[in-house]
Amino acid sequence: MRIEGDYKADGYAVLRGLIPPELASMLFRQIKLDLEASGKSFQNFAQKHALVEKPTIEISGHFYRPLTTFLWGLTPIMSELTGADLLPSYDHFRIYHAGDTCHVHSDRPSCEHSVTLTLHYSDNQPWPIEMGTERVTGEDPYTEDWGDEPHQSVDMQPGDAILYRGMDLRHGRTQPNPNQWSAHLFLFWVERGGEFMQHAFDEERLRSELRRVSKLKV
Repeated sequence: MRIEGDYKADGYAVLRGLIPPELASMLFRQIKLDLEASGKSFQNFAQKHALVEKPTIEISGHFYRPLTTFLWGLTPIMSELTGADLLPSYDHFRIYHAGDTCHVHSDRPSCEHSVTLTLHYSDNQPWPIEMGTERVTGEDPYTEDWGDEPHQSVDMQPGDAILYRGMDLRHGRTQPNPNQWSAHLFLFWVERGGEFMQHAFDEERLRSELRRVSKLKV
């Protein structure tokens, strides 16, 4: 792994090769194979999302435990990289489609320390993530572009990740996805004994997702 940037000073750092690209690709394939074995496909998980114009495919670690295991397993190294004693919050897998963008936004308290990991591109076309360079407070309204707000663009290859303070820096993808689809994993932590420790293991989100799934079955 190669680290680019100063996380403590800038609020984000790029983690080149957080995991080997082969592992990133295999994780994506394993999710797909497990769904097929259960008689489902990615399309079963398509849903509307406020950050994306079209329905997007999203699978929560609460309902696919290998993702939760992956999140928990990364916790020690993320504690080392952030210099904080972390507890996992939640994670989720998402597929974006051709032409998709992701609105510029900041995150909720359960995303005190965040990682976006690129798993796979259908056409091997890097799709950059954009990070604001000015600190914000609270969840700002979503915007389609950056306006005059300063930001930087970071190309991402499979296995690359970006570690960032999701609550403090706005982020998004305003350039359309150049691939037919791309697969990503989003992982979140909070600090033990910190202001947002009540979001560790994010039981509130779990209950909310259980209610949503229950309604879909009615």
